[in-house]
Amino acid sequence: MLPAVFTTAMPERGSVIRNCKAAGSRSSRPCKPKSDLETFYCKICLCEYSAKKGQMLETCACKFCKECLQQYLLHSINNGSVLKIPCPDALCPNSGQLLKKEVALLVNDKLFQKYIALRKKKEIAVDKTKAFCPIAGCDGICSGVPGTEQPACGYSFCFDCKESWHMNMTCEEYRATISDSSSGVRFVDILRENGEAGDIKECPLCQVLILREAGCAQMMCGHCKHIFCWHCLRSLDSDIMLRHYDKGPCRNKLGHSRASLFFHRTQVIAGFAFFGLMVLVASPFLLLVSPCLLLSKCMFHK
Repeated sequence: MLPAVFTTAMPERGSVIRNCKAAGSRSSRPCKPKSDLETFYCKICLCEYSAKKGQMLETCACKFCKECLQQYLLHSINNGSVLKIPCPDALCPNSGQLLKKEVALLVNDKLFQKYIALRKKKEIAVDKTKAFCPIAGCDGICSGVPGTEQPACGYSFCFDCKESWHMNMTCEEYRATISDSSSGVRFVDILRENGEAGDIKECPLCQVLILREAGCAQMMCGHCKHIFCWHCLRSLDSDIMLRHYDKGPCRNKLGHSRASLFFHRTQVIAGFAFFGLMVLVASPFLLLVSPCLLLSKCMFHK
């Protein structure tokens, strides 16, 4: 009986074959690359994925699956939140945000162009040193000293009042010499002159006109998401307890009863207390379960 002969083919140049041989085993199996063995936990969909299916944010090192990040960006861009897209993790320790180059990698070209256009408009809206050309149909941007000529259409205008450039005249003097029909004066200024702008004000951050029909004095701009007081235009972004309405000229002008304000503050405190209690209760359970999860993961990979 002829002895069995086992032959092995030589690997091609540049290729590497790795075999994992168990002790006492007659068979061998190819090892998986290390990148395929590494996994991560997506905090959005609460699922586990291989490392190659994830995207790590450069500013905070948080990692999420690409599909969840794509849906998150789609929602943020369609809602106009493009100036700063925060990390999806509400408890991100580094308060990270998605960069422009990361957005370009995760969304299609059409959505990315929409993101760029919205970001450009919002950057100009919040920048006091820049302004769009007031000529209809011109998307040019002016920056610097009033009276700078717009290169796109050649129109020269006053940076303050957006009227034609009026040398040696103040904005008020120039407006007095022209009619409202030939003037580019803003609608809100006309209402103020007639005493009819009581329910229309400008956002203190982006100057977008806001009409208040009903509700309390705590306002949020739909354009830049800035929260402010309707009466004094003071920022309320960090005042979640609404203590602004406890003293000063806006005292008791929130538009809600004291009982309603007390109920709001109770809800805020209860929310923080509930979250802290959940962390306190879950900590011992996580400490007990973590070794089991690590052990099962190691056995699964083996």
